[in-house]
Amino acid sequence: MDDAEAAMSVTVLCFGPLKDAYGRTHQIAVTGPVSCQFLINKLGAAKWINKGLKVAINGAFCGIDSILYPGDELALLPPVSGG
Repeated sequence: MDDAEAAMSVTVLCFGPLKDAYGRTHQIAVTGPVSCQFLINKLGAAKWINKGLKVAINGAFCGIDSILYPGDELALLPPVSGG
C-alpha cells in the first residue's frame, strides 16, 4: 500500500481472540471521519462491544463512539481474563 492509499484508510489492529477470529491487521478505506463503532460493525465484530471490548486510537484509549480520520490506527482490545 502506498502513502496515498494509507492516507485514505484506517488501519484496524485486532488482538487476542479477535485476531484469531478476524485476522491481525486490516486496512479499511474511508472517505472521511467515521466512528470506532462503524468500523467494528464493518469488520463484523459488533458482538464484542457488549463483551467489554476496549478501543484505542493511535495508542490512546477512547470510547467506542470516538471519531477516526483517514490515516488513523484503531486497536481492538478484547477483555482480559486470568487468575
